[in-house]
Amino acid sequence: MAKIVSDKGSKSSAKSSGLLKGATSRPAASVRPSLAPRGTVSTKPVGRTREFLREVRIEMTKVTWPPRRELLQATGVVIIACVIAAAYIGVFDYIWTVIVKAAGLG
Repeated sequence: MAKIVSDKGSKSSAKSSGLLKGATSRPAASVRPSLAPRGTVSTKPVGRTREFLREVRIEMTKVTWPPRRELLQATGVVIIACVIAAAYIGVFDYIWTVIVKAAGLG
């Protein structure tokens, strides 16, 4: 059900149009001055890639890396968990295969 908003001054019109207090609506031309299609980027891809890699390098210096022993231990836990999950799924898959074949559905 739509709510009808009456236009009583600039405050209510700013609210109804989704603008902030004191903001005025602008024509579409001032919002998007370029004639490029929506979604295009005006910078060169090489510059964007270089900037991305520079930012990645900066962020990677902020990472706290675990000691080698802790990393190997965590990797072992993940591998064991994957093996257990695979065995669990494999057993249930085999059981369901036997049930389906016994019922004559497969």
